Amino acid sequence: HHLRADAIRHSKNNSMRSFVMSSIANRTLFVLAIIVLAFSFSFLQQTRLVQEEERAQAPKSVRAVSCKEEQQHTELHNLTKTLAQNEETISTMEREFEEMNANITDMLKQLQDLKDNVLPEDSSSSATLPPASSNHSSVFAPHEICSILPSESFTATRLWQQNLPRIIDASKNPLMPELLTDEEDAKMHKLLEEMLPPSRLRRAVRHIPTFSHSIVKNVMEIIQKRIQDPAKNPPLRIAVFGGSVTSGRLCFHPRRLFDFACAWPQRLELLINQFSKMEIIKVYNLGIGGTATPVGTINLKYWMYPEELSKAGPDVIINSYSTNDSAPSWELKPGDDFVTHIMDQARDLLQPFVREALQLKECKEPPLVVHVDDYLGPQQKQLLGELSYVAGMTQVAKWYDTMAISYGEVVRDLFYKDNTDPTFGNNKDVHYGHWAHQTIAWSVGFASIELLSTYCDDEYRARTVTETKSRNNPDGGYATNGTMAEKKALVLPPLLTRDIQLYNATAEFIAARNTAEQSFANMNCENRPEGDNEESQDPCIVSFIAAPGGYDATAINRFMQTHKDTEIDGWTVENNMAEGWGNKIGWIAEKANATFSLKFDDIAKDVKTVTLYFLRSYGDKWKDSRAKITISRLEDSGAKTLWEEEISGVFEDQNYTYSFTLPHTMNLPEPILKGGDMGMNMTLISGSHFKMMGLMLCNK
Repeated sequence: HHLRADAIRHSKNNSMRSFVMSSIANRTLFVLAIIVLAFSFSFLQQTRLVQEEERAQAPKSVRAVSCKEEQQHTELHNLTKTLAQNEETISTMEREFEEMNANITDMLKQLQDLKDNVLPEDSSSSATLPPASSNHSSVFAPHEICSILPSESFTATRLWQQNLPRIIDASKNPLMPELLTDEEDAKMHKLLEEMLPPSRLRRAVRHIPTFSHSIVKNVMEIIQKRIQDPAKNPPLRIAVFGGSVTSGRLCFHPRRLFDFACAWPQRLELLINQFSKMEIIKVYNLGIGGTATPVGTINLKYWMYPEELSKAGPDVIINSYSTNDSAPSWELKPGDDFVTHIMDQARDLLQPFVREALQLKECKEPPLVVHVDDYLGPQQKQLLGELSYVAGMTQVAKWYDTMAISYGEVVRDLFYKDNTDPTFGNNKDVHYGHWAHQTIAWSVGFASIELLSTYCDDEYRARTVTETKSRNNPDGGYATNGTMAEKKALVLPPLLTRDIQLYNATAEFIAARNTAEQSFANMNCENRPEGDNEESQDPCIVSFIAAPGGYDATAINRFMQTHKDTEIDGWTVENNMAEGWGNKIGWIAEKANATFSLKFDDIAKDVKTVTLYFLRSYGDKWKDSRAKITISRLEDSGAKTLWEEEISGVFEDQNYTYSFTLPHTMNLPEPILKGGDMGMNMTLISGSHFKMMGLMLCNK
């Protein structure tokens, strides 16, 4: 929006300068004409006076008019007549010159007023501006974001470089006044002007969507509507899923295990909104320490969002679990191929997340899925192992045509050259400081401009090619906004695994298309009215996961007291993260045989699945940790057990030093129907501790 304003002001200034230079040239020609005519007038006057004086002094006999003198007299008369005409012409030209001078002055004033009033610097309105490119004006409407970008010259690099001072200002974090210092400002200038030029930031872009044009188009239209009428259109809603890096652990304060104000999702929101001088995007940081992509996949499936997202869901979904997804499995042994394992692990973890995200909104345009690799190490002994995640992530992004961005690819060589410099990484911990988080925000911001550039080029081509075809075929045309009935099935490719062989690839894709078309038919999308999803899409009667700043100790205690069926024995809330991730917030058994039972009366929806979030950790505290969970349908005749299972709370490998929050979903053999009663019991059967981190009771 403001880039358009800058482009217009630049164009106006050029036009003003051209106009003034032209006016000065015209003035010069007029002055030269006046000088020539004045010189002619003076010469003729002097000639006439000399001749008259000579005649007055000559004797009468000599002044007899000869034929030659008569001829000279006639010529003099004609010259005098011409002189009089020239004098009248000069007077007319002088009047025209004065009028033109007044017009120039008035037009200069109008141009200055236009420059000052078209779009003030502090404006957050959505004024409709003329497009900057005459080539685009016939393709894009003035309110469309592509109308400000001339396709023949626009690049992310040029835009970034031209607006670098504004980018620097927009990168300042008002939520952290302790960082608003001259020293920090000088550091930011050095980073962006010397160490992180556009040529380096470009390395962040691992994949830009190519054939998912409609998904990107939906994002751009949301932004356009927001700019055009912010009172009636919400900002672009971005949900960021991730672990402790995403939530900002150690970002600035050395003992904070989360710091949302310092973390890169908040910095990305500030960068874009402060640059635009209006709220273009709203970023929801859903990062929870010690979680990996499987937790995010479950949260997506069961709509575990903030209240503002419970109806429509996010427009953009970012997976930023790269650090925890890069952790080697505890099942690996010395000598195993860690490099290949991490790459396979990335594919195996990311694909369910992507598939769930793309199918999130039935009969609606899917959200844009973005992978942000914010991992730099150190978790692998082999350097190639540290590169394995981004390789697997890029494979998945290209397979599903999602967007992929890697912070590690931007700064990896800088960090490896001097891993004692804390600017971009930490050679002893996966968590890093605020300059690394800011660089991630810059990397995502630059990649977003690349996405915009690609989108506008593709959109321009689509419209112009279709326009040409439409002239040859008047019955055809380019559908810019398809109705619900025109929407087609979302066809996901088959899972990218080692089982797909070249010989059966075509059959796998045909099967995937058939499955998608059948699913589309079952949803009956063509007969659904537009805007039918006004109610919450949350499929669960209970859904929470313990998280700082979210479902905290007070909320957990309240939940347990509200739903307890019998007295709670040996279970309590633990919230002592200062002692490490194994002590983070959760519902913990503190003695052998600890037990509690919950009861849910008159449930509001069918319950088909129960998902338990639990901590799996290491060390003496968790030795032999094991709990049994029992799910029952409560009937007049008594409780009918539907599910019973034991879950381990400790890693088998004693050398494995990680604490992860893991999901475990139990698909009930028969649903507990809406209006019925449900019971749940958990008992510690081994060890002295077991920690429950969350619970979901859902109808799918």
